[in-house]
Amino acid sequence: MAPAVKQVRRLQTACDRCYRLKERCTRQSIIDICGRCARLGLTCATVRPPRPAGRKPRCVQDHLAKNSAGPTSSACSPNAISAPLDIGKWISDLPDLGQNEKEKLLFLLNQPENLSSYVLGPSFQEAERRSLAAHLPAALPVLKDAYLACAGALKSTHYHHDTMEMDDAHASLLHASTAMKTLRALPVATPQDAVLCLTLGISLSLFVYSAVGEGVYEISRHCLSMARPFVETGMLDPEAEPCLTFLVLLETMECLVHRRRPTIRDPRRSIGPKKEVVDRRLGLCVPLLPYFHDLCVVSHSLANTTDAGYMALVETQLRRIEAEVEAWQPSQPDHFLEQYESTEIVQLLAQARVYRLAALLVSHRLRHTFGDQDDQASIWAREIMVELELARRITKRPAHCVTLPFITAALEMRDLEARRQTLQNVDEYVDQFAPMVQKATKTFLCRVWSERDNKVTASWFDSTCKPCVVLTSIDAALFG
Repeated sequence: MAPAVKQVRRLQTACDRCYRLKERCTRQSIIDICGRCARLGLTCATVRPPRPAGRKPRCVQDHLAKNSAGPTSSACSPNAISAPLDIGKWISDLPDLGQNEKEKLLFLLNQPENLSSYVLGPSFQEAERRSLAAHLPAALPVLKDAYLACAGALKSTHYHHDTMEMDDAHASLLHASTAMKTLRALPVATPQDAVLCLTLGISLSLFVYSAVGEGVYEISRHCLSMARPFVETGMLDPEAEPCLTFLVLLETMECLVHRRRPTIRDPRRSIGPKKEVVDRRLGLCVPLLPYFHDLCVVSHSLANTTDAGYMALVETQLRRIEAEVEAWQPSQPDHFLEQYESTEIVQLLAQARVYRLAALLVSHRLRHTFGDQDDQASIWAREIMVELELARRITKRPAHCVTLPFITAALEMRDLEARRQTLQNVDEYVDQFAPMVQKATKTFLCRVWSERDNKVTASWFDSTCKPCVVLTSIDAALFG
């Protein structure tokens, strides 16, 4: 009897090109290039919504119409913007996921309280959950691995594990690597493609930021570069603004440390600058992002030119930024006091004040090196720390999403006791879902303080130490 020939299982989901042309599509996984696209040198991707098994449910359109008003946006179509009626049941019924994977997705998408460390307060948790859940049914092959990686890291920090369990950590790294390949291959030709790219990017960034601590810059810059044409022309779905804003913040923080130029100056261009919104992470501070962008550009210019005429222009730019930030006050949307809890209002206003002070402090340090006008820098730094501590005492919890102003102020601590207290506060004010970033921040602060005391550097922008070694790609961070 002849030995049985082992059959190689062929992926049943065809790529978009083969599907449209009804051609045979052969590949081992959804992130691989199929044989036909490889032979013809074409871009191979699968971003169309998967066809649900079984008969189409009745009254689906009625359900979509009723739920389209929430803060969600489609991955592929502006008309299909709602999450399933029951995301928990939908995940539980997925036939191609293991039980452990289903539990991770349920942890991320079915329990809004688990997202508390990602957002400013309880009022924002459900909106964050719906925003993530809305995209998955329409783009499961594209988003699955990024969501699983993100859920694994979040679950670890939620249960206060210093490190992820070995098996879970390895699985999350594999999911992140697959998601990175998907992101690189994802075509962005329409506003809907841009929304999907941002959604994939933010979930992947959250994992990398939390579990690796480095590689976020490459991800955020890629996604923002892909979305930029639609932002600048106002074509991006307004519901994508929270994802866009957070990626802008992540890239801006990295650019500030490494003296680079950020990609997008003002994420509000996608919705119109006059609309007042309370961002789920940045609260009332979104209007300050353009100033931080300008400060990054000034810092980059100062590091790369010595021309006297150009330096005069830079000085003029700094004075403009300082004057506008000094005069800035947060705008409150209608029904602001009624819409949010009293503790959230305290946190929102404190966050706005410390971001404003941080912008003034960064501008000051771009003009004055260590040893020059240190008293003014110390005043702003102490004000930031006092605001954060006062908000914590009133609300009984530390403010979220204040990593940038906290580090900016922490660098100015000169007294040994103040430095000791600052190191203790890193775990409170540097994003609590990112233990690797917290660890790197402590190292960064200690080394900059040492360099300042020993007069090794005149500015933390030029410090020989950075929070992490800059890596060229997430693959190097995961498997280098």
